[in-house]
Amino acid sequence: MKVLTIVNNKGGVGKTTTAQNIAAGLSRFGNNRVLMIDLDSQASLTRSCGYKADVVKNNSGSFIANETLFSETVLKISEKLHLLPSSSNLAIKEDNIKSSATFPFNLKIALGKIQDQYDFVIVDCPPALSGLTRIAIVACNSYFVPLQAEFLSYEGLRNLLDFAAEIKQISPDINLGGVFATRYNPNVKKKIANELIEAARKQLGDIFMNTYVRDNVSLSEAQATGTDIFSYNQESNGAQDYYSLTKEIISKFS
Repeated sequence: MKVLTIVNNKGGVGKTTTAQNIAAGLSRFGNNRVLMIDLDSQASLTRSCGYKADVVKNNSGSFIANETLFSETVLKISEKLHLLPSSSNLAIKEDNIKSSATFPFNLKIALGKIQDQYDFVIVDCPPALSGLTRIAIVACNSYFVPLQAEFLSYEGLRNLLDFAAEIKQISPDINLGGVFATRYNPNVKKKIANELIEAARKQLGDIFMNTYVRDNVSLSEAQATGTDIFSYNQESNGAQDYYSLTKEIISKFS
């Protein structure tokens, strides 16, 4: 079982969109058993999968805190794609998780109980360098960072990488799997955006991924209908880009 964490301390960069569609791509095109974990109390991933957060009985924090069984918490999206949902109550669970004796290994320990059930786990983090983000990075094999071509997003990348480097001291097996551009098209002449992406590419070298995700209205429409981009519009630019990104991620584990 490979655990991939999608993380960025800045909101609005396509983190949840990436988590949902990479998970869908892994299950659909790779025939993998995939678990998504929503670790954001805003529950964007949960809502994007068609579930209202206010009707979620047990959330991911309940399972991680060992308060509920996995079978009592997990939701079935499709035969091979499942979800540990979130709700506003997750913020309360975070305090319990941070105060436990096993912090920050809580999620890693919890996933050990189900390691034979899935091929991939995709974790969607909150847009903050929080305790939940910490346990998500500790638990992963690789973490991936969506980077929007904006100045504040680029500047925030350094803080995130410093945060992850600190975590690597206590969990040396984690790796930065890649950084990739979102809401970006190099064929559109936006000087600052192109310069920022080029600067990131030079700074990160091979860590900066070849695939970029273009701004595409179908991505937002798919989430509004509670489904992934491949189910909503497989011919869209969004589907094409996330298909390519899924293949590039898989190649890192082959």
